[in-house]
Amino acid sequence: MAEGGELCLLHIGKTGGSYLRSILRHNRKHWGRPLQLLRHSATLTNTLDTFGVDRQLAFTFRHPTERFVSAFYSRQRQGRPTYQFNWSAEEAIAFLWFDSAEKLALALEAEEEAQRSAAHFAFNAIDHLQSNLAHHLTSSNALQMSKDQIVACADLNDLDAVLPDFLARLGLTRFDMPKHPKRHAAPAPLPMLSPKAEAALRRYWDLEYRIYDMVREIAEELGLSRPFSGSDQRQGQAGPAR
Repeated sequence: MAEGGELCLLHIGKTGGSYLRSILRHNRKHWGRPLQLLRHSATLTNTLDTFGVDRQLAFTFRHPTERFVSAFYSRQRQGRPTYQFNWSAEEAIAFLWFDSAEKLALALEAEEEAQRSAAHFAFNAIDHLQSNLAHHLTSSNALQMSKDQIVACADLNDLDAVLPDFLARLGLTRFDMPKHPKRHAAPAPLPMLSPKAEAALRRYWDLEYRIYDMVREIAEELGLSRPFSGSDQRQGQAGPAR
């Protein structure tokens, strides 16, 4: 892979970023080129401002339904057992209203205006829900404009299978797995959404699903994904949610 500008690894929450970063840090001596391991605040747009138009991008992503469920319960646990990040005041209010991802998704289309308002508030309050794919990748148009700068992207469910190729595209042609790679995993399998709850989520998060479909297509073009068509239902197929 020819070198361009700065190579930036975005960290989209609840997409296996902690796992990937632990592997990269463990193999820092094998890096073939400098790599910016960016924080959750980094986006497609602000990396353009910070590193210039020739910056290159890599990231992992995840089906929006899976990511919604994982994000809700991760913040409900305050990041435990891997981390410990206390709720913000807004998150505390959100979790007083909703004690399950199912209830939050259903409330998006509740008859009562108060329930719908509380659901919208929760989506803007809960950290990993407000910092979603649309937050990090902006829009389909923005993705299309930066497509040539994306050197690696992979769905979390495919990451282990494509890991050697993914890392090679970052300049890491040889690597050793750490003894205990960091996996921000739930302590137990998470409940799936009902069809009604997922349908409500899809309508509310339409942009999220459209961006997901687009990055899946990019991953396929890069050879970092198995063939896939459309936003299918993939909840619970990857084991404990990360």
